Amino acid sequence: MGAGKSTVDLTGAYAQGFDATIEGGVRQATVLLPSEIGVKAKAEGGLGKTNAEGLKKVGDSYVNDAYGESDVNLSVDVKGSVGEINLKVV
Repeated sequence: MGAGKSTVDLTGAYAQGFDATIEGGVRQATVLLPSEIGVKAKAEGGLGKTNAEGLKKVGDSYVNDAYGESDVNLSVDVKGSVGEINLKVV
């Protein structure tokens, strides 16, 4: 992702888990995450802040309610340079 606002939609029905790495530039990055399969997300935002809607903080990561309960899990690593990172379970 580059400068400005960007949205990455990782929602959907997945038969198997996967790892995703998202690298952002400046300003604002929003990552939409599924609610019905397990999600563990790490977000590092340089000078900005991280918002994690629908997730709880566990150690240095954020997890949704399905994490640890679901047969399928996603691991998401979001790296931002300066701006804001929004993780949102939908």
